[in-house]
Amino acid sequence: MISLALTRKQLLQLSQIVEHFKEVEWFIIEDTGTSAIGPTMQVSFKLFDDVDKDVDTVVDITDIRTW
Repeated sequence: MISLALTRKQLLQLSQIVEHFKEVEWFIIEDTGTSAIGPTMQVSFKLFDDVDKDVDTVVDITDIRTW
């Protein structure tokens, strides 16, 4: 089992992304681990049909208040 710890702010951002991009069916949430200071979270998804990639849009939802 994989688990992610998200702050209330991150969940609100995720909710806003889902509401804004109504045409998107799948979202990938990742802890990218790119910062030595604290967890960095990104939401990625495929927004444009004409792009030959699995995902073409990435939104950073890192909450630096937890660092």
